[in-house]
Amino acid sequence: MNRWFRVDNAGKIFRSVSKQSNTSVFRVSMLLNENVRKDELQKAVDIVLNRFPSFRVELRKGVFWDFLATNEDRLVIQPEEKYPCYPLNPNEGYLFRVLYFNCRISVEIFHSLTDGTGAVEFLKTLVYQYLLLTGKNIEDEGLILHPDELPGKYETEDSFEKYYRAEHVKRIAETKAFHIEGTPLEPFGNNVIHGVMSSAALNSAAKQNGATITEYLSAVLIYSIYCETMKYGIYNKPIRVTVPVNLRKIFPSKTLRNFFTVVNVGIEPSENIDFQTILTEVSQQLKHKIKKENLYSVMASNIKLEKMLVARFVPVFIKNIAMRYGFKNFGENSKTITLSNIGNIKLPAAMSKHISHMEAIIYPTDKSPINCGVCSVNDNLTVTFSRTILEADIIRSFFSFLTHNSGLEIKVYTNNLGVT
Repeated sequence: MNRWFRVDNAGKIFRSVSKQSNTSVFRVSMLLNENVRKDELQKAVDIVLNRFPSFRVELRKGVFWDFLATNEDRLVIQPEEKYPCYPLNPNEGYLFRVLYFNCRISVEIFHSLTDGTGAVEFLKTLVYQYLLLTGKNIEDEGLILHPDELPGKYETEDSFEKYYRAEHVKRIAETKAFHIEGTPLEPFGNNVIHGVMSSAALNSAAKQNGATITEYLSAVLIYSIYCETMKYGIYNKPIRVTVPVNLRKIFPSKTLRNFFTVVNVGIEPSENIDFQTILTEVSQQLKHKIKKENLYSVMASNIKLEKMLVARFVPVFIKNIAMRYGFKNFGENSKTITLSNIGNIKLPAAMSKHISHMEAIIYPTDKSPINCGVCSVNDNLTVTFSRTILEADIIRSFFSFLTHNSGLEIKVYTNNLGVT
């Protein structure tokens, strides 16, 4: 059945700002306990894709806005041969790819299509179907969007549109944040460093400090940046972490499209600042900023321009220029790094036995050459840094702090791209 969808508010922004150094492509992966069988994986994709109509689309150009239309072509899986999150041309077919390498099944998605929540739901269903095809005896236990079910109508809704209310919202630009600099990787690409640790142990360390895992990791990240870049006398700009927030936890929604916003938390560096001071400040900021009324204000300010009647009749290429300006001045300039915690992924018990751990890779950008993704499954929490610069001091400091100050055992591995 041919269908079409408007590109949602977040999707329009990613469409306008994507380029080689800011691909707007992120990755979620499951690592199995045995190597992937490509024929069964292709069959699983063929079966599952019909269950996700908002994924089975291609981007079409419009005069005033681009839109998504049903794509009847077969999505062919690919062996993983390039660096993670390499550019995906949104004008050439599907807005995502399915990759395999050894025991890893990955979905790389252009962010105009969906967010981390939608990507994980697709990956869960795909791996579930793959395991069935390889002869595994598993049940969905109500935790999987079953391939045989009809898609729910709420899965394809634009929840930004649904929950927007026309109110006067004035967006205030934040001051320019500290930006990490370094030597570009040669050849260009994304180097990724994964650290796997016990989710329960990390949660215990965070609770001992009166914080959530996201608050705790954000504070460790800020402290690591401070220690490696400005501890000895450069205090002229704030260190800010951008934290994506899943709006489904605030507003009732089952959409598999984008439905998130971002908040910034950070500190003004000073000579005597310590980790506990940073953690207290970050925890207070994040708890305040994720309150429903504050998140609504952020969401509404993002939609305001789109809703202006005049903007509806401006050609899309002019709108893209305006969105790139807003992204640079309200987004990129005001942050140092992104930390995206997709959270704990719940799987059926019989299925989880076949899964080692998961990975989430957040693409770097021009002003954020290092970014961080977090996800957990089966008590294995993975923190993944992706970078386009050679220097890894901040990453080493981050894992060193977690190991020595929090007592965590961490298994670290990397793709070694651009590092000799």
